[in-house]
Amino acid sequence: MNPPSFKVLQVFNQYLEAGGEEVWVNQLPAFAEEALEVRDLRFHSGTWKGSGAPSRFSQAIKVWNNPESRERLRKVVAETSPQVLLFHNLLPVGSLGLYDEATQLGLPVVQYIHNFRPFSPSGTMWVRGRVHDGALHGNPWPEVFGRAWERSFMRTFLVATYQSKLVGSGTLDVVKRWLAVSNFMRDKFISAGIPPERVVTLRHCWRPRAEHNASPMAGHYLFLGRLVPEKGLYTMLEAWRILEKRLGNACPRLVIAGTGPDEAKVHALTTRMKKVVCVGFVSGKQKDSLIYGCRALIAPSIWWEPLGLIVYEAFDFMRPVLAAASGGLTETVTEGVTGFLHPPGDAARLADDVERMEELGMEGRTAMGRAGREWLLQNASQSQWLAEFSRILRDAAEQ
Repeated sequence: MNPPSFKVLQVFNQYLEAGGEEVWVNQLPAFAEEALEVRDLRFHSGTWKGSGAPSRFSQAIKVWNNPESRERLRKVVAETSPQVLLFHNLLPVGSLGLYDEATQLGLPVVQYIHNFRPFSPSGTMWVRGRVHDGALHGNPWPEVFGRAWERSFMRTFLVATYQSKLVGSGTLDVVKRWLAVSNFMRDKFISAGIPPERVVTLRHCWRPRAEHNASPMAGHYLFLGRLVPEKGLYTMLEAWRILEKRLGNACPRLVIAGTGPDEAKVHALTTRMKKVVCVGFVSGKQKDSLIYGCRALIAPSIWWEPLGLIVYEAFDFMRPVLAAASGGLTETVTEGVTGFLHPPGDAARLADDVERMEELGMEGRTAMGRAGREWLLQNASQSQWLAEFSRILRDAAEQ
């Protein structure tokens, strides 16, 4: 087989804590290798922490334009001769200056939409317990006053100022395609002013496990993710308080697996609950065992979840999902078929949905899990994703 002739350079600034975006960036070259040659250029947020890091003043300037990052991009482009640049997160070390550098290099950019940058300073628009979407419409002040990025008024203000300057300068014309991971994200970026013809939806693909029979379900429900308020942790805990009061000893067990800023608080709250346990970060066989054994996974996000790969993972294990009707989750979980959807933040409704799932019994939950895996096989095919991804990149290169 001849090696792929179409070359792509993906550029990514890694976060301090790994998340779904980094997982996807790591997997993408292998998913695309049959048709594309994908190389990496990475920047690391951790290099701006601790001894040897640039001063806070220098960092503030370099978020807008980092000469060292631009030089690294020029060098890697000279070495690899890509036809397209695939941008993911660029902040803080990569800098917004990489858009201008792409223009100077004469290379088209395809921008992956994993969150709400370059409009939102924080990327999440999450401020004081709720989503403030003003940044999509030229008003980042809720995020600024809420110190949404790095808990700093000044740093959030500077990023908001830089982003406003970037959007107004026309520099983003170098982005020939905006690649949304859900129709929800596509609609949001169009509402922010990106021309509709430049924004395309391409959900992530998934490499499913070998076909297997659904394993017997144990007695627990599972939350698997980062322990932060926007993931709906406290909605879920309140739902279990309702269930414990309503069902007593018949209340099913909730297992919370993950780590994050709210870990200590969540642990403290669960010590006063009878049917909730926190197990910390899990991976490998321990993680697989928890998913295999659960009756359903819970995705109670109260922010606008762009896609939610946890749903893919649940479906791969033939498990239904109890999800908030939030963002891209509504495009992967089908009410009454592969799980149940509740209004974001509605603990009483989530509790009701747990009871509905219990009433289905083993047979009903297994049927939902099988329907989820069928959805995954039909909608997250690697071959279909690669064909569309290749088309999008080649179209961008011809602009």
